[in-house]
Amino acid sequence: MDRALSQIAVLGLLGVQAADVRRMLVFVVCLVLATAVHEFAHAYTADRLGDPTPGREGRLTLNPLAHADPIGTIALPLFAGLTRAPLFGWGRPVNTQPRYYNRKVSMRGGMALVAFAGPLSNVLQALLVALLAWGLVAGGISPEAHASLFGVLGLFFIMNITLAVFNLLPVHPLDGGKVLAWLLPSRAQAIDDFLAKWGWAILLALLLSPALAIIFEPVMRLAFKSMALVDVRWLTAYAGLLGR
Repeated sequence: MDRALSQIAVLGLLGVQAADVRRMLVFVVCLVLATAVHEFAHAYTADRLGDPTPGREGRLTLNPLAHADPIGTIALPLFAGLTRAPLFGWGRPVNTQPRYYNRKVSMRGGMALVAFAGPLSNVLQALLVALLAWGLVAGGISPEAHASLFGVLGLFFIMNITLAVFNLLPVHPLDGGKVLAWLLPSRAQAIDDFLAKWGWAILLALLLSPALAIIFEPVMRLAFKSMALVDVRWLTAYAGLLGR
């Protein structure tokens, strides 16, 4: 009891309120679940193409612990939840060895399929959440009366949309880099080589500049309009969860 009171006192001195802790925990849980499905989709696709590596490394599971990264899945969401900083994170990458892929696809094509499976899983998760929210509203469950539930659903919806779009940016080491490598003709190999070498710098520049916000603005506008089509009160519940 004394230890719990001490921890509460420390949080109070840091200016952390109960709402901040709740938001922090919701951020972490949502990101852990979204990234677990994302990484499982990579592992499952690679396995179906004939690569035994994900199975050997225990990645053919929806168990979130198998896909969580201590920094990207836990530490950063905790920080974002406490400071109201933009939510950013990632799961533990799935190892895949293209040499095992069956001959129905090229190695580059197989890598693109494995890469694309992750963002596709996030889009499917977002659609399922939107359908769930619509079903609840149609069933007479009000977003106003159940703001906490709809707020979490809204966060999970937006998070999956964000993860899908971000990971499809055509820059290595993101999934979109592998998809672009497959789409580029052989004569444009120099472009892929450049992105493979300097992708980390391009990605860092995007994160530190307004460019990423500009890219995401129309995406977020469409996502919010989609939520409003289900019920405008869903947007209100989501904003309430974020403390806006």
